[in-house]
Amino acid sequence: MSFKPRILLVDDDTTALELMGEVLSEKDYEVDTSSRVDLAVEKLRTRHYHAVVTDLKMPEKSGMDLLQYTVDSFPELPVIMLTAYGTIQTAVQALKRGAFDYISKPVQVEELALALEKAISHSQLKAQNTFLRHELEKRDEFLYGTENAEMARVFETIEAVKSVQSTILLQGESGTGKEVIARYIHAKSPRSAGSFVPINCGAIPESLIESELFGYERGAFTDAKTRTKGKLEVADGGTLFMDEINELPAKAQVALLRFLQQPEITPLGSTRRILLNVRIIAATNKDLKHLVREGDFREDLYYRINVLPITLPPLRDRKEDIIALSLWFLRKLDQEYNRKLSGLSAEAEKRLLAYAWPGNIRELRNCIERAVITGRGKEIGLDALHLDTDNGEFCDFSTIGIVPLRELENRYIRWVLDSLGGNRTATAARLGVSVRGLRYKLHNEETAD
Repeated sequence: MSFKPRILLVDDDTTALELMGEVLSEKDYEVDTSSRVDLAVEKLRTRHYHAVVTDLKMPEKSGMDLLQYTVDSFPELPVIMLTAYGTIQTAVQALKRGAFDYISKPVQVEELALALEKAISHSQLKAQNTFLRHELEKRDEFLYGTENAEMARVFETIEAVKSVQSTILLQGESGTGKEVIARYIHAKSPRSAGSFVPINCGAIPESLIESELFGYERGAFTDAKTRTKGKLEVADGGTLFMDEINELPAKAQVALLRFLQQPEITPLGSTRRILLNVRIIAATNKDLKHLVREGDFREDLYYRINVLPITLPPLRDRKEDIIALSLWFLRKLDQEYNRKLSGLSAEAEKRLLAYAWPGNIRELRNCIERAVITGRGKEIGLDALHLDTDNGEFCDFSTIGIVPLRELENRYIRWVLDSLGGNRTATAARLGVSVRGLRYKLHNEETAD
């Protein structure tokens, strides 16, 4: 679907308003109109726009009032003022108050179209610079390159799909960097000037997921005090990242499928349809095919989101990258904590390579951060890693000896739980059991002790 900038035209001259709207629509703008400032304010509250064009002189409230409201409430939204002869001085004041430009009446539509193009381009450039500055601060974590053949194919796939509209499904274990990859795809795409909006489908109560996605009108339910945009509307022109999409409730799966088939939404409590231009990047650490077979995930939605699948390998299968990743995090964290460390000892590198990394890159980063904070000396040594023999060499059965199977299971569960910082949800996902099942096993272990 092609991108159409959405414009709000405000003028009490209804004839001029209709003419400007018709001409701009022919120039591939989506146009809303209003003959009163209070009605324009209501539209701004309930819909996303890329620019506002307003007459300066109007009865009751003026274009200056609308400018002030827009600057205060939507500082990134450009405003173009329309001024009659003799009000140029006031137009200059409007520029000082934050207007992007002004055009004298009678309006030449070509001049207005050119001003709109400049205003929208300027706004998008500012948004892109803000996004890139944010990404530079994040340093894109592990997006420096790779020596691993499977990960190299991931980056090749990203290059091939970055500019298309189709939905992407990122698959991989917890901690492999799915959100970082999603942000990278967004930054490399033509949508980079738009918003990157993440939502964790497993962290939102089932009763709230639809209002989070689609938004709601004031009074739609008891606590709906104001009109609130959903994540999809906020991501208009950009990317919505849906993490843990396997946790999406059945009712929300139906609603998302409908949106993917026809990209428009109706906020809760409203009859108004809003056409959106959003790219979906979904992510999961579960086998969706298995969930489909079990009846826990809709088959038609699975095929809708699995248009462009990308699977991220676990860190244990990226041995070639472990030391480079460790040094990447070390340099970043060394600057943050001002340690002035020289690197890793040979023994530390050997242990990092031998460890199984059940928590993947997330666990590696936490390990290096802990070492930077607690380590002594000018390099990270073996003792600073806090990867003890039981954890680091758990899979070497010769170091364990013959023990009852139940004890072996308990030790393995504890190892994974400790490796993931005590996070039971992540541990259950990594072990392929439910959180309730994990809690039951831990309880039985404590009872046995």
